Amino acid sequence: MQHTIFVGANMNIEKLSFAEMKKRITEHLQMALNIDNFSINFAKQDGDVWKVNVEFKEKTGAIDMPTTALFILDATTGEVKEFKKGYISTF
Repeated sequence: MQHTIFVGANMNIEKLSFAEMKKRITEHLQMALNIDNFSINFAKQDGDVWKVNVEFKEKTGAIDMPTTALFILDATTGEVKEFKKGYISTF
């Protein structure tokens, strides 16, 4: 049996909350850079995406260097669409 899903004008597709978006970024930073602590200094849900700037400290030898990163996440699935370490955007 085949199922068809119709998305009409009156149906709202649920989007990731701020907490869910932060969880996705936490998972990505942990996996990609082994970073546990970060702060979000800009976050905006803009249509179908979350646009987020984060700051964290990255070990460079004996020094903890402040580093920034830019994320763009799909607001529905949480998939990371764009990640740029060392970038910050004003969106």
